[in-house]
Amino acid sequence: MIKLKGIGHVNLRVADQAVSKRFYRDVLGFVIAEEDPDHGGVFMTLGENFHTLDIGQHSAPETAQRPQREQIGLGHIAFQVGSYAAPRETYTHLVGDGVEILRATNHINQRSFYFADPDGNTLEIYYELPRALELFFGGRGDEDEALKVSGPGEPLPDWLLEDWPGPDMKARIEALRPQKERAPA
Repeated sequence: MIKLKGIGHVNLRVADQAVSKRFYRDVLGFVIAEEDPDHGGVFMTLGENFHTLDIGQHSAPETAQRPQREQIGLGHIAFQVGSYAAPRETYTHLVGDGVEILRATNHINQRSFYFADPDGNTLEIYYELPRALELFFGGRGDEDEALKVSGPGEPLPDWLLEDWPGPDMKARIEALRPQKERAPA
């Protein structure tokens, strides 16, 4: 059996490389590792690997088909954040930069929201519960719940302001932690 370590990077062909470079760098916080137009374009990183994202100029963007939600192929690219406060901060930052939030979902094991890059590629920001694979080893069921979204000048949706997960789920997570990692009672 093949033993893959992880997903190395995503390669996107874009309509305007300069616009996409600014979006991924200035709005989403990617760092440029290398610019090499002869071998792919702009290699961008989130800091762990040499590059997480490679954006390259499409040769004929004026005639290229744009991403569509029901197309075959890539549906979205998801970016995981490390705390439940991070989606709130990211959401606020994106809305402040004029990015439209398309939808938000409570996936039971994670909460996420979706938006698009300048070419219409759907992107997701999500926070996943600690130990989610152990908590939901049999699957999550079909319990996804649509969450409200807001736009510029509107208050943040309530789900971004609440303490999540609730006490019952926090207790389940704590019970899965090895004894030596548990917080003192």
